[in-house]
Amino acid sequence: MPKYWLQAFAEDGHVRGRWRSGSEHRTPVRRAAVGRDFNTDPLAEGEQRVALETYLDHHVDAPCAPVLRAVREGRGPLDGTRQALVLDALAWQVVRTQTLRSFDEQVGQRLFPASWAVEAVGYCEEQLGQPLSDKERMEVFWTAVRTAPGTLRWLLTRARRCAS
Repeated sequence: MPKYWLQAFAEDGHVRGRWRSGSEHRTPVRRAAVGRDFNTDPLAEGEQRVALETYLDHHVDAPCAPVLRAVREGRGPLDGTRQALVLDALAWQVVRTQTLRSFDEQVGQRLFPASWAVEAVGYCEEQLGQPLSDKERMEVFWTAVRTAPGTLRWLLTRARRCAS
């Protein structure tokens, strides 16, 4: 979570949290809601490894920080552009959670192979120029499910192909 969001709730540079047991604690803003390497790509090298973090910093957090500060100070109303910045930043806050990351990974593990297999059947039919029989379709489908690449690897390959 960006520091400028946490600072809105801070007192003397600290935010108040609650342990699962119910007891409260104080944490410095700089250490609150921190996940080391949360947005880094473990498969990339160099600057590509932190491409998402860099994007969020330059295109979401930096532009939104002064707008959110103005909202907190009661300066407004927001024009359409500034309102869009805040809404975009709010949407990114939802996406930047461990819960959504876990959900995304589960979808990738359970649904991606089937989606990949449907594409494989379509690809085979396209290459042959005719529909597969039901038996062939099921054979291609289940083979593709068993051999589907990991979602991250597939997405990165597809993204690199689109970028070039």
